[in-house]
Amino acid sequence: MNALLPPSQAFGLLAGFAAVMIVLVIFLDTRRQGSQTREHFLVANRNVRWWHGSLSIAVSWVWAPAIFITALQSYTKGIAGAFWFIAPNILCFFLFAPLALRLRTLVPNGYTMPEFIITRYKGSKYAHIAFLLVFFGYQIGALIINALAGGTLLAVLTGVNFHLCVVAMSVTALIYSLISGMEASVITDVIQMLMILLIGFILVPFVLVEAGGMQAVLGGLGGVSGEFGNILHPGIAFAFGIPMTLGLLSGPIGDQMFFQRAYAVRAHHIIRTFVIGGLLFGIVPILLSLLGFVAANPAFGIDVADPQMVSPIVIAYFLPQWALLLFTLMAFAGLASTIDSAYVALSSLGAIDIYKHYVHPNPSDTQILKASRITMIAMAVVGTGIALLRPQLLWVFLIYGALASAGFFPTILSLCWNRITANGAATAVVASLLVGTPLSFYANITGNETLVVIAAIASIAIGGVILLVNGIMNKEPTVDFAHMEH
Repeated sequence: MNALLPPSQAFGLLAGFAAVMIVLVIFLDTRRQGSQTREHFLVANRNVRWWHGSLSIAVSWVWAPAIFITALQSYTKGIAGAFWFIAPNILCFFLFAPLALRLRTLVPNGYTMPEFIITRYKGSKYAHIAFLLVFFGYQIGALIINALAGGTLLAVLTGVNFHLCVVAMSVTALIYSLISGMEASVITDVIQMLMILLIGFILVPFVLVEAGGMQAVLGGLGGVSGEFGNILHPGIAFAFGIPMTLGLLSGPIGDQMFFQRAYAVRAHHIIRTFVIGGLLFGIVPILLSLLGFVAANPAFGIDVADPQMVSPIVIAYFLPQWALLLFTLMAFAGLASTIDSAYVALSSLGAIDIYKHYVHPNPSDTQILKASRITMIAMAVVGTGIALLRPQLLWVFLIYGALASAGFFPTILSLCWNRITANGAATAVVASLLVGTPLSFYANITGNETLVVIAAIASIAIGGVILLVNGIMNKEPTVDFAHMEH
């Protein structure tokens, strides 16, 4: 399909956005009193207000799917597809909130989830490396997916060269992340989420007014085929709902972005931060799903050449060109926010879990900051480089999904059950990866819907079963949680 925007306008807008974010972070950093410390760079001095934290975690979850795939699901699978994409995307925040509070209670001055694992399992390198594989791999996956999907979709939308789009997003987020780490991420997240909400509340109602009101939405609730008007359509619930729900609920539990923000917000605001963050996030896919319903309404006969681009296609159909510029800005803000959060999360894993535990046991703040920034730059080169090679997006999704699923029960039970052993936890992670990943690949490549569901369940269940047996067979506690809390 042809570009919907002139490249010069789109590139000028994105360059302006990047300049504003970078200048803002530099300005705020110059006003900071004292030198940077690991506390400041990695967890924003553990003093992030709940509303800043809520906006930050909400926009960090606005991956490429939330911007583009929501409308695709409502267009192709109707209200059933929209429901099974949006509901677990919101519920995952509610599941994560008590786990975040639990981690902060057990290790109030920690930085990462794998760091808790090595403490919980008394220095076990096997357990630590197994969990580090999950968390490090997941963050690299987040970087690759958002750079790849964002670069592809922005290139199609604007006509700007794909490689330039990828590099622009990655470098913009890298520059301001290098300046002040978590503080920069939170500051820019707040602005980007407010920008996304404002643009969404301008564009979508404007489209509905031009389309004739809510009747335009109601006419497309069944999707483009008209078959999926039942929100609990059994076929969609089975083939799409089960894998999507399991994958999305697992996501935050394998995501250092979430755990890092659990350490950054004020301790007594953790639950509020994540619950409100989930509700704020939900506004974005709900709003954008309405565009998919409008596109599916046969009364308009909108030609959707590429269903992934249904949102901008609908906006271009009903609104002037300035509206497409706003949507481009919205998409860039959402993608950049996730990429910068991935950089900061990777910096904490590199500095704390690799440098501190395996290179220099007693590093100074200066050494931690140097290790953090080196990790960011190295991962930017790796992640952006892989994205520029244009790997199959499905393969990247499957790998990062398998990583999250493998860490689901091992992470939860490591936090909550004192009879899990280090070998049990590590074996659960490794077994889930070794069995679940190839099964998921085979199921999705062959397109066997039943096997896709089995693979999604197996990827999570394998670790759960191993740990259940491990905990039952091990009669003695392996950790004193009460002692850790004090």
